[in-house]
Amino acid sequence: MPKINTLTNSKTLWNAGIGLTLLVYAAGLFITPMEPDAAVYAEVSMEMFHRWNFLEIFRKGTDWLDKPHFPFWITALSYKAFGLTFFAYKLPAVLFVLLGGWYTYLFGHRFYGKVQGLIAMFILLTAEHIIISNQDVRAEPYLTGLTIMALYHVAVYLQTKKISQLVWGSTALGCLMMTKGPFTIIPVATGIFFALFYQRKWKEILNPQWLICGILTIMAMTPALYGYYRQFDAHPEKLIFGATGVSGIKFFLWDSQWGRFSNTGPIKGSGDPFFFVHTLLWAFLPWAFLAFHALYLKIRSLTRGDASGEQYTFFGFLCLFLIFSASRFQLSYYLNPLFPMLAILISDLLVSKIHDKKFMRTFTIIHIVQAILLVSLAKAIQYFFFRDWPGWTTLLITFPFLLWAIYLFTRKGLYLKKILFATAFTSLAVNFYINQWFYPHLMPYQSQNAMAEYVISEKLPAGDIICYDTEEQVADVMLSVVIPQYKLEEGNPTTLKGKLLYTTPAGLESIKSMGMQATLLKEFDEFHVTMLTGTFINLNTRSQALKKRYLVKVE
Repeated sequence: MPKINTLTNSKTLWNAGIGLTLLVYAAGLFITPMEPDAAVYAEVSMEMFHRWNFLEIFRKGTDWLDKPHFPFWITALSYKAFGLTFFAYKLPAVLFVLLGGWYTYLFGHRFYGKVQGLIAMFILLTAEHIIISNQDVRAEPYLTGLTIMALYHVAVYLQTKKISQLVWGSTALGCLMMTKGPFTIIPVATGIFFALFYQRKWKEILNPQWLICGILTIMAMTPALYGYYRQFDAHPEKLIFGATGVSGIKFFLWDSQWGRFSNTGPIKGSGDPFFFVHTLLWAFLPWAFLAFHALYLKIRSLTRGDASGEQYTFFGFLCLFLIFSASRFQLSYYLNPLFPMLAILISDLLVSKIHDKKFMRTFTIIHIVQAILLVSLAKAIQYFFFRDWPGWTTLLITFPFLLWAIYLFTRKGLYLKKILFATAFTSLAVNFYINQWFYPHLMPYQSQNAMAEYVISEKLPAGDIICYDTEEQVADVMLSVVIPQYKLEEGNPTTLKGKLLYTTPAGLESIKSMGMQATLLKEFDEFHVTMLTGTFINLNTRSQALKKRYLVKVE
């Protein structure tokens, strides 16, 4: 226990770690959202804000049946409070991640101890894909916070039988479903069910309390159900996904997520059973190897029948992880809501192994190697992408923390501090460099926002802009307008005449073929910034990876 007390009394390390984490988050708040997904969320929220209609969802002025309401409600309210800015778009997501960190601490504290709660919270907030999702905001920050919130309150209800805990848990479950559909409650439902099943608590499993929980959850999600009914079910004449008579409620309850997993919905994919295994290796950096070891030990103890402590987090993680792995539609950020559970399992592992020198030395070496690789990656990006030094503000933050990490790694003993703080300082310093320096220089290659900046600087009429043979969402938010989009086959002189066209080389050829003249206002370099390649990263070959976009005035 003395080593644990040393860790908990290290206020300087804790404050520095949390402070740097918040700096990394803050640096990401002002980066332009990336096309297409994050920009879609920002644009749809803008339309909800403009219409001030929280029951119906529109994208580009047309009915949109893809994602549920909750994130758009929160973002529209944030736009109302802070203005139509990307800061206002991202701030609620960061707050929900911090909420997830708080509930991770509460869960760890209640079921393991205060130090486990602190470690779990710190691990969650410094996980790589949590940091990425706070910058490239979609629905995952909301899912992360709401999932552990729901699990915590339902687990506490089982301990205390206080109805208020069940109400809070059910409300969180309802908000989860209104964020991304019914699959979101799987880690909570399976975590509770299989933990009770493992403990043979049959009366708890069959207790009518779950009927009450279900009713409360449905009540919480009633606004979304009514919204779907009003926008879609009550209007079977609307053409949605190329068909009429589409039920918004059915899509929400089945096609949106279950249809993806079974590959029967309108949005399909192809799956790899090991996708999330190797995704976890980078998405949960720098804690991935600890996570795999914690899962291995938990499985071994459960099969032996000598598992102690709570089992909610393990079963909640495992069941949804296996479902994801078996599905045909797989994306890396699906794992984010499971990270609080992994963080709690790791915190218990670290504290239980505090006196195991072999374990501590092994993972210290692993984390030193990770730190070297992370810094080497950042250095390689800087060399190939820029060929010069980062700005002084970036160096002012990153260098001291990297030196602090080296100091901790090279000191004798202090294994837990090395594994926890030296590792986190290195990872956070690299991520601060990425958010503060790399991404701000990367985003001008997303031509949509470069185009919007040009329109603003030249005071051009934003209402005259049309996207022709290309798509964009982020310029809508920057210009506070809904920019129409037309495919090549939809273009005609009546539609395009006198307009400002944001278009492709093929679009220019199409304009000429229709006998119209176009004045070039600005040429932009274009690259899909969410799919980086070595050719693009390398300054010497970057021009080979770039495409062209144009803003022209059609005469």
